Amino acid sequence: MSEGNESPAGSLLTIGNALTGARLLLLPLVIVGIATHRGHLAVVAMAAIVVTDLLDGRIARRLGQASEFGKTLDSTIDFVLIYSLFIAFYAAGRLATFQFAILYLAMLTILLLQLVVAGTGRGAALGRTALGKLTGALEYGYLLFLVAMEVLPGRPVLTAAGIAFFVVLALAIVLNSIECLVKLRRLT
Repeated sequence: MSEGNESPAGSLLTIGNALTGARLLLLPLVIVGIATHRGHLAVVAMAAIVVTDLLDGRIARRLGQASEFGKTLDSTIDFVLIYSLFIAFYAAGRLATFQFAILYLAMLTILLLQLVVAGTGRGAALGRTALGKLTGALEYGYLLFLVAMEVLPGRPVLTAAGIAFFVVLALAIVLNSIECLVKLRRLT
């Protein structure tokens, strides 16, 4: 976010924030598509989520409506979206228990670190980790892969790609979680 493009604190209802919030309205459509084996519904809704995620910040900056609130809203909704969809995939039987446990470990350690940092009143930078952005990007990418698998035919090459993708993601999660726990130990 560009510091010179900050909007006044009172203007929360902006086009960028509306696009960000639209992701929460689209989330149930993805979940219903997963739960009811309507892969095309999940794919279309997820495509709309990706488009809103790509546009919200750009539009906010272009219109001079970028704000700390918008940035926080964006990351919070991304967090809710990512972990809600992992829960949906697990509940629908598309993730093994060990996979879900690793993904849930990421959620718990990130959330715990954020809560402790917020409780200390120190800067948000303390809640960031070296692999945080990479891990988040891998999680988002893995979700896109899982959603695409809802409509793609089961092929051995796709299964192998999914396994390889998950191994890389799991490694990033474990390393990021270790860093979160080290930071937590220092803060408490």
